[in-house]
Amino acid sequence: MAVTKAKGLIETAIGILALTATVLVLPLPLYEIASGRARDGSMVLMVAGLTLLLCGLVFVCRGLLKRSRDLRTPRTYDSWEPTTSDQDRPENPYQMPSAASQLQAGGPPG
Repeated sequence: MAVTKAKGLIETAIGILALTATVLVLPLPLYEIASGRARDGSMVLMVAGLTLLLCGLVFVCRGLLKRSRDLRTPRTYDSWEPTTSDQDRPENPYQMPSAASQLQAGGPPG
């Protein structure tokens, strides 16, 4: 199994989740405070929603910046990482596979 480097993926995912939570948390206290009939918990929810909004934006920006930095580096043979291990690759790719590997791949029996 190949191990891939997901640069910026985790930060972007956390940011998207925080922004989604902001959409769920922020509108009600914002409406209550703007209309002037805010209850006790509205201010707490407002602060929590604004915190989620700020953290979500920061995480998305950090993740996208890491990703774009990775895409700007040129890919050379020195920086190339194989997707499969070299032991799994046949030395001659045009050679017929063995009978055992044909059965594993669902080839014709016999």
